[in-house]
Amino acid sequence: MKGIQIEGLEDDSTIYSVGSLSRRIDGQHWKANLVLHPKQDKRSLTLSQAPILSRRRVLNQTKQHRVAGYRSQFISPSTDNWKVCRVDDCPALEGTRLARSESEQNCFYIKAESGPVVYLPQFELARVLFFHDGYLSRTAMESGPLKAEFDVNVDRRVGTAYVNVMPSSGYPLNSLDNYAARRVLSWILIDQSARASYESISRYQMELGVEKNGRRNWNFRFDPPPLKEVIFTVRGKFDEDSNSIFVYEITAVKNLSHDVPPTVEFFHPNFKEYERGEGKGSGGYSGHRPSSHNVYDDSEANSDNNHVILNAPNVVFEFSQPFDTTKVYEKTGSGSKGRKNGDIEGEASNGVSTEEGSATGELPRADWETVEDESDDTHLYVNKFDCFVLMLNQLENEHGCIIKSKKIQKLPVLPRCNKHILNTDGKPRCIAVIEITFNDNQYVILEVDTSDSATSLSTKLLRLNKETVWAPELEEIKKGVIKRSLTWPKNDLDRLYGNDGHKGIPHPKSKGERKGMLKTKCIEHWASRVSSWFDLI
Repeated sequence: MKGIQIEGLEDDSTIYSVGSLSRRIDGQHWKANLVLHPKQDKRSLTLSQAPILSRRRVLNQTKQHRVAGYRSQFISPSTDNWKVCRVDDCPALEGTRLARSESEQNCFYIKAESGPVVYLPQFELARVLFFHDGYLSRTAMESGPLKAEFDVNVDRRVGTAYVNVMPSSGYPLNSLDNYAARRVLSWILIDQSARASYESISRYQMELGVEKNGRRNWNFRFDPPPLKEVIFTVRGKFDEDSNSIFVYEITAVKNLSHDVPPTVEFFHPNFKEYERGEGKGSGGYSGHRPSSHNVYDDSEANSDNNHVILNAPNVVFEFSQPFDTTKVYEKTGSGSKGRKNGDIEGEASNGVSTEEGSATGELPRADWETVEDESDDTHLYVNKFDCFVLMLNQLENEHGCIIKSKKIQKLPVLPRCNKHILNTDGKPRCIAVIEITFNDNQYVILEVDTSDSATSLSTKLLRLNKETVWAPELEEIKKGVIKRSLTWPKNDLDRLYGNDGHKGIPHPKSKGERKGMLKTKCIEHWASRVSSWFDLI
C-alpha cells in the first residue's frame, strides 16, 4: 500500500489483531478496534477502512515488508458443515498473548477433506466477500440500504438482470467503471444466498450489539453464503502439532458459484455518453493526480466531487461461470471524444476521506478498490474482434496461412494505470494473440481492442525464431502496452525480435454509422497487407 497514508497512524504500523466493532450511541461511524505495532494512541479505524483491515498487514509503509504468514489453500466443504467458535479456541494461537477484544471474536471452524483444520475469523471472510469498498462496509451495518438504493429486476426468460442505481445512492459511481467491481456488486445484489448473507450482518448487529457507557459494542458475526467447493488461498499462523491454521488474510476466492443471469445491465441518470466529436478529449479523469494520498479517517467527505479510487492490495475473485455486466448509457448531444457526463477535471487533492459524502464535508471523496477478477471470461469479449477474425479467415482461405492457435487475453492490471479497462463500458481491454505458420516460418499477430477510440493502435506482426520462449515474451509485451498508454513497446520489441523482426500494420478506416464495421473489400485489403509482410520481416 505504498502511496497511501492513514492520518494519525505511525509509519509502518502492523495490524496484530482486529477486535470488536463499536460506535457512539449518538454517532454514525462504526469503528474496528485494533491492536497495532508499534503501540500508539490511535487504536481504531472507521469501518470505511474495512477493505484494508487484515491481520499482519502493514499500513503507512515506508519500506518493503515481507508478507507474513504460512500460505495454504483449501477446498471448502458446504458451509452447513462449518462450525462457529472463538479466536481463542484455535490451537495455533496457544501460548499467544491475545487482547480480550481479539480473543472473543467469532471464527469459523472448517475441516476440509485434506490439509490443516482452518480457523477463519468471520470478519476476515466478510471483508473478502463483501467489504470491497467503504460503501459496502458501512451499509452492511444498516438495515435495508440495498433495497432503498438499488432497484433490481431479474428477467430469467431473457437471461438479464436490470439494476437501477437510485440517484440518492451513496455507491461510488466511479467503481461502476470497473467490470470487476460491477461483477461482485451484481453477485451481492442478485444472488439470493449472497444477499441474505450480507444482510445477516445488520441483523446480528441489531440483535447482539450491547450498549454501555455511551457506546454500542458488537463482536462481528454473520451467516456465510453456501461456499461448497470454493477454493480459498490464505495466509496465517500454522501449527504443525495440531495441524491447524489461524487465518490472517484471504488472498483468493476461486470457483465461486452463483445464481446471477448471464447479463447484468446497470442504469443511473448520470450515465450519459456524448456522441463522438472531433477533438482529442479524454476518457475520464484527466487532471493531475498526486503520487500519494493521505486518508483522513473519521473526517467528512464532500459530496460534490467524484470519488478518487484508492487501490488497496487485491483479493483475487474467480466465478465458476462468469456473467457479463455493462453500464447502459443515455446518448446525448455531441461532445469531445471520449468524454462522459459526470467526469470532473482538475487538480486531485492529496488529502481525501473515505467516509460518506455531504454538502458540508471539506475533503474530496475517495473509496477503496480491492477486487482482481480472474474469472475465465474472455469468451464474453470475442465480439470485440469480429472484423479482425474475418481478416484472419482471409489469411487462411486466400493467402495460404495456417493458424495454429487463437487466444484472447485480458491486458494486465498495473499500479496507477487504467488502460486495462475500456473507458466506454468499463469492460476489460483484451488482446488477440494469433500464432500462424506461413512457408514453414512461425509468426504471431497481435491485435488490441481499441473500440473505445482511446488510441489508434496498429495490428502487430512478429516473426518468431526456433529459440523463442514465447509465453514470458508475451507477458512482457502486454505490460509494455499498458505502461506506454496503449502504444507498442518498440524498444522491447527491438530487443526481443530485432529492428526488422516486427511490423505495425495500420487498420483500414471504418466509415458510416456502424462504428468499427468494415466492408468486405476493406477486410480483404487488410489481409493482403498483413500477408505482404510475412516474407519482409
